[in-house]
Amino acid sequence: MFRLHDVSYAYGDSRTGQAALSHVSLDVPQGGFRWLLGPSGAGKSSLLSILSLEARASAGMVEILGVPVMQARRGALARLRRRIGSVHQDFRLLADLNVFDNVALPLRLQHRAEAEISHEVHAIMKWVGLENRLDALPPQLSGGEQQRVAIARAVIYRPALLVADEPTNALDERQAARLLMMFHRLAELGTTIVVATHNDAIVRKYPAPAIELARGHLVRDYT
Repeated sequence: MFRLHDVSYAYGDSRTGQAALSHVSLDVPQGGFRWLLGPSGAGKSSLLSILSLEARASAGMVEILGVPVMQARRGALARLRRRIGSVHQDFRLLADLNVFDNVALPLRLQHRAEAEISHEVHAIMKWVGLENRLDALPPQLSGGEQQRVAIARAVIYRPALLVADEPTNALDERQAARLLMMFHRLAELGTTIVVATHNDAIVRKYPAPAIELARGHLVRDYT
């Protein structure tokens, strides 16, 4: 779960930088799937960056999974990060690691046994349809394949919170449907999932509670 109260965020200096979010307040309980809606420039990516701890709010209160982020110490934030999964538009795969090692990385950071890691990686890569590409490097993959690897890496350790920025952009319709089915299954198991999109068609096809931003402001909250 996460709570935001009167949160603002600006690029650069908090007083003179460009405002990306302005006085946003949200209270989202544990579990469930939610869309994050709004046109380009609405502030969706900025909100996801705050939720994934990649950006720090300029003002306001942020609480994620019970941790008061603005007051938390470095160690507490590091532990919190290990409970959050994120999928970015630019994939952020490590170019010098093959697919297997990219996907295995979160489990290795948790010091899982190699036998368990191998089992989990093979299972998730079979699910995303890339079980035959485990030895490939990211530059050898298509955009859609890189997206599926990034998604597998984000969900393999079943995070408590998962945020995804336009995760269906590089996927075909069948792949997008499989991805959303997986997200909904994770949500049923207790993961809180927030997926940003500006694709109205996919939102209509897969209805769910939604948060909507416009020009950095919260305009609708259907959570």
